Amino acid sequence: MTPFQALYGYPPSQLGMDALETPVAAVEQWLGDKKKWNDLLKENFVKAQNRMKQFADKVRSERSFQVGDLVYLKLQPYKQTSVAIRRNLKLSSKYYERYRVLQKVRNAAYTLELPSSSLIHPTFHVSLLKPSTKIHEVSKELPLTTTDGL
Repeated sequence: MTPFQALYGYPPSQLGMDALETPVAAVEQWLGDKKKWNDLLKENFVKAQNRMKQFADKVRSERSFQVGDLVYLKLQPYKQTSVAIRRNLKLSSKYYERYRVLQKVRNAAYTLELPSSSLIHPTFHVSLLKPSTKIHEVSKELPLTTTDGL
């Protein structure tokens, strides 16, 4: 369904595109030009779509975890101020302790085994998880959720 049809409830008029032959040469020329422009626009849209997909696929990474894997949890301090109240958000940790994956909810969501003291929901999108490695040093505790923890 086209956006026009969704908005108005009927398909847009084709302005004579259905007519194959007309006795007027100017209309025939106009229909031919309109068809050429439509074909050119469709071709350019396909090229642009393929180019955008190619650039997006360069930075995309396929992540999947199994139940029992250890992963780092990424909490973004600027976006999740209700989770962590800190005086200096710029220097706070981005990744927190390694947590065990308890359940794969969908292709892009996992439930983690968080400590009972945490006040956040245990299910996270795959983009917030990072495979566990021994190299990275991370914070051992979840951020405090009260103003006393400053």
